[in-house]
Amino acid sequence: MLRTLNTWREKIDKFLDRGIPAALASKPETLRRSRLIIRFSVLGALFGYCYASFYAVIGHYWGTAIIVCCSLGVAVIPRVLRLSGSVEWAGNCHALILTAGFVGLCCIEGGVDGHAIAWLVSIPLCALLLAGKRSAMVWCAICLLAVVTILVFNSLGFKCPTLYPLQWHKTITAVGYLGLIAFMFLLGRIFESGRERAFEQMTEAMVELSEANLQLRRLNDEKDEFFGIAAHDLKNPLTAIMGRGEMLLRFGQPTPKQIRDSAEQIVAASSRMRDLITNLLDLNAFEQGKFRLKLETCSVAEMVSRCVSDYHIYAAKKQIEISVQPIDPSLSVTADARAFFQVIENLLSNAIKYSPSGKSVRLRAFGEKTVAIVEVEDEGPGISEADQRRMFEKFGRLTAQPTGGESSTGLGLSIVKKMVQSMFGTVTCRSCLGQGSTFSVALPRTVSDALVGHKRAFSDWD
Repeated sequence: MLRTLNTWREKIDKFLDRGIPAALASKPETLRRSRLIIRFSVLGALFGYCYASFYAVIGHYWGTAIIVCCSLGVAVIPRVLRLSGSVEWAGNCHALILTAGFVGLCCIEGGVDGHAIAWLVSIPLCALLLAGKRSAMVWCAICLLAVVTILVFNSLGFKCPTLYPLQWHKTITAVGYLGLIAFMFLLGRIFESGRERAFEQMTEAMVELSEANLQLRRLNDEKDEFFGIAAHDLKNPLTAIMGRGEMLLRFGQPTPKQIRDSAEQIVAASSRMRDLITNLLDLNAFEQGKFRLKLETCSVAEMVSRCVSDYHIYAAKKQIEISVQPIDPSLSVTADARAFFQVIENLLSNAIKYSPSGKSVRLRAFGEKTVAIVEVEDEGPGISEADQRRMFEKFGRLTAQPTGGESSTGLGLSIVKKMVQSMFGTVTCRSCLGQGSTFSVALPRTVSDALVGHKRAFSDWD
């Protein structure tokens, strides 16, 4: 029941708000006053028609005519608001119509002896809520002047006539004061509803602003960390390259071994710089939505073989053996070839980087119903539970350190996860401290499997 009432209330609010000009809706204060004016118009018209009906029943036809005219005027105020685009104009029109109506009723209902004079107290409050402080002061002065004028004329013996059947005097007076109480309550309720809505909107805006500030702070921290990485991880290889170049210049006639050693150091330093820049560019492309994938059928055995061939020398320098379990040549996945290779490359590179000398790294791949799984297992120090919870975060540096002095930016696993998820796959890690780690990547085997993964991803986002 409550949900139904809220639904109807939302529909009524939307219907009433359609009359608010776009220029007024763009500012919180004018929007709040516009809503007050429209709802006050509806309330005033309904009140007026109820009183007009009552007056018509008891034979108070002059009062009926005045109230009907005022109710019609109040009912068209939203139109005035839309045409003028000014809350002050609309609010002052409300005050003018009410003042004219109540003064008119005073003149035909006995003046100070009737109830209509009491309704004049509502006009300054209405003007304050609808048109602002300055208008409220003006209408307060006008109402005071009207009341003083009626009192003066009454004291001079010029009493206002009573143009309704006198047997209804007590009833009309009672209904008038009861109506004033109800009217003031509903006016306050409308104002309070507007205030609550404005406060909710302000609270939502503050929450959004707070979230935006947190986001900006996080981006600023990432920017600082990025510059720190650039300053540290690019400076070291550049220093190595410059040092080897200066050394060759000092040699004069370097031996073939000196040339070969320097070339190897330059290539290694350049590779570190290339990997860092590539990772930063890939991550930036992902975050800006510019990383484009071309899904196609990729042979798992071919990708693993290429990657092992590229990293064979790197592993041999650390005396690490790379072993590959036989992979079914027909095993394939639907993925982007470059991204799939980069995922395996990152995982294999990390396995070698964090494995002590003399250990081994094992790769295996096998197919299940809808996915093919590639696993990279090492005999490194393992990953703690705390590190596993943040290992796929950007700049998520782990406790374990590379065993051969290699650099680590904390970007590789973050990029792996983004790439795998963009190909509708999953990446997981199984590890215990002191027992090595196993990373598993599962990717869809066929196009239809990839479409199922695509739908599943969208359902998760929803």
